[in-house]
Formats: sequence, C-alpha cells, structure tokens
Amino acid sequence: MKNVKKIFILFCAVLLLTGCSAQETNEKNEQTETAEKTANTEQTKNDPEIQTEDSEDEGETETETETKTESETESETESETETAEQTAITEQNPKEDETTDTAETITAETETTERKEQIIVIDPGHSGVVAEGSEPLGPGSGEYKAADASGTRGVSSGVAEYALTLTVSFQLKEELENRGYTVLMTRESNDVPVSCVQRAEVANTAGAAAFIRIHANGSENQSVQGAMTICTTPQSPFVPGLYESSRSLSDCIIGRLCEATGCVSGGVWETDSMSGNNWSQVPATIVEMGYMTNPDEDMLMQTAEYQAKIVQGIADGVDAFLGYE
Repeated sequence: MKNVKKIFILFCAVLLLTGCSAQETNEKNEQTETAEKTANTEQTKNDPEIQTEDSEDEGETETETETKTESETESETESETETAEQTAITEQNPKEDETTDTAETITAETETTERKEQIIVIDPGHSGVVAEGSEPLGPGSGEYKAADASGTRGVSSGVAEYALTLTVSFQLKEELENRGYTVLMTRESNDVPVSCVQRAEVANTAGAAAFIRIHANGSENQSVQGAMTICTTPQSPFVPGLYESSRSLSDCIIGRLCEATGCVSGGVWETDSMSGNNWSQVPATIVEMGYMTNPDEDMLMQTAEYQAKIVQGIADGVDAFLGYE
C-alpha cells in the first residue's frame, strides 16, 4: 500500500514537471516569435531600400489619390464655371434684348420726330380747270409761258392726266404721312385752277424739304415707254444753287421708282424749260410716271397694284434723299 502511494506521488510529480516544461516551451516560442517580429521591424526601419519601396508605394498611392481628387475638383470647377456662365448668359440676354429693343425704339422715334419736322409738298400735275394767262419762265425772266396746261390723256384708258396724277398723289400723301412726314398738296380737287408759279409758292412758303411734282408723259410715238424725272441744270439762270440737291432728289426717286415697278428708266432730264422747277426755292423734281400714249403702260398705270408700286418707289426715293434709308 505504501508503495502504491509512492508510485502515485511520483506520477503526479512527473505530470507536474511535464506541464511546466510545456508551458515554458510555449512561452519561449512566443518570446521567439515576438523577438523575430521586432527584429524584422527594426531591419525595415534600418534598411533604406525597404524604406524607399514602402515610401514609393505610399507616395504612389497618395499621388493617385491626389490626382483623382484634383481631377474631380477640376471637373467640379469646370462644371460650376459652365453653370455660372450659362446663368450669366441667361440673365444677360434679356437685358441685351431689352437694351437692343430700347435702342431701336429710340432710333425709330428719333427718325419719326425728325421726319415730322420735315415737310414734303406734292404737286398733282395739271387740273381739270386750266389756269389762264401766262407767267415768266423764271424769276426775272423776260420769257413767258402758259400758266398751266391740260396735260395728256390715256390712249387706251381715256383717263385724263390730271385725274391720274391726283389719284396717285393722294396715295403718296398717305404713304409719306405714315412714314412720319408732314405733307401738303398744291391741289386736292380737279376743279381748281393752279398756275405753275402758284404751285412753287406753296413749297417755298412751307420751306419744304422736297417738292415732288407728279406727272404722266406723252409722245407721238406710242411705242415709247418708261419713267423719268426732271430737274434744273447746273447752269440754271434762276436757281443755280439748287442743282445739286434737285439732281440728287431726282436720282433717288427715279432709281427707287424703277426698282419698285420694274419699268424702263428714262433717267434724269436736266432742263431749265419747266417754270414750276425754275420758281421753286427748294429741291424740286418732276416725276413722269410713264407714258399714257403707250397703250400697255397707260392701262398698267390705271391699276391699283401698279399705282401702289409707284407710290412705294417715290416714297422710298424721298427717304433715300433725306437719309432715312
């Protein structure tokens, strides 16, 4: 029995020793691993190549991150800039449109005001009642002419020139007034006799910017057609100082008239034989709308459509002469 107890005591002692040895072994292994890790860490710190590689890896990572951040920032900045620009344009455009509209309105109002200050005198050629007697060809002239004449008549239509000129003159008056001019007429009916000198005096008294004398032409040759204007010559013994302005007025009207109607242009005839032009102290021109002795042109001038073109052309010529084109 005593031997059994001894054996048991020895066995327990062996187990106790074995457990302690195993624990010491584990502790040593753990200490070894810790030491190795510490050594590796110290080596990494002391090894330049390893540090460089780590630094480069970290640098590359940081660079990539910074690049992405910068790219995203630039994209966001560009987006914000575009948005701001679009907003600015959107806000600015209405102001620009408003400014443009205002400027155009002011310009139009200014032109209209200026035109209202300018007087245009229209002289419908001839009359149903012819003024009697004769008048000097021009101021101080010893040569005399009939105070007026009956004019020509349509070879096909049978319409008298004085009737056609009054019809067109009324339309021209309305058109010019619509454009802002003040318009006077030397006659407004066919039963009033008005001499050439009296017609010119209307323009002179009004201080007209232009004296527009409406006529229709006639010729023994029925094939002749087309429009022309008539003004004084540079050598006029009556109004030499008005040649340049009267010629300019004549050029502007014949040019725009032919453009508007498509008729043949007879150009500008310069002559000092027209007493109404010679007595005018303002720029004056005679507008021969066409030939009433040409069957086709005679009938064409009786149509409302062609008359509207004539009116448009003459009015455009007045605008051009006074600088409103």
